[in-house]
Amino acid sequence: MSVSAFVMIFLGIVIFSFYLAFERSHPSAGELVIAAQLCALCICVRAVFSFVPYFNPVMALIMLSSVQLGVRKGFLLGSLSAFGSNFIFGQGPWTLYQMTSWGMAGVIFALLAKCSLLRRTEWKIKDYIAACFCAAVTIIFITGPLADLSGVFMFGVNDFKGLVALLAGGFFLNVSLALSAVITIILIARPVLFALNRTTSSSAPL
Repeated sequence: MSVSAFVMIFLGIVIFSFYLAFERSHPSAGELVIAAQLCALCICVRAVFSFVPYFNPVMALIMLSSVQLGVRKGFLLGSLSAFGSNFIFGQGPWTLYQMTSWGMAGVIFALLAKCSLLRRTEWKIKDYIAACFCAAVTIIFITGPLADLSGVFMFGVNDFKGLVALLAGGFFLNVSLALSAVITIILIARPVLFALNRTTSSSAPL
């Protein structure tokens, strides 16, 4: 079995594990509706902002939503947003990488909220600073490179030097996406968290 095939299987297991955990939590109809609406919003936002070079606020929406929704629903939102929007931008072997990447962005911010490093509502200046810093680090060094690894299929990378070149080539794009997330968080964090807090106040985050 090739390394690429092994990685694809591993990513599939990761995605399936989160979906199974979400299903076993027995989500209510209201929780499913909220997740579906947010997923649809992320898909639409990605499509609309695809016309704006090097700027897309989708990752910030996933991160902010996951602060309120929790780990399982955060991963669900991120991964399904990637999967659904790829019906517009194209499905392929890269889809599993993007699903895992976007899902992990949600998981990271859900864990930050769970550990009280980010508050779920009424952010202060320190919350904005922490969120912007974590968003930049997450996109540049974790989720961005993970999504970039899909280039192994497209460009036939088969050695370490090629892998380094591939990741280096995506660095500046990841920086631009990180800046997009930071700007979006600064502009819309307060209304998004307020709206989600009102919507999800009757149920504990997963």
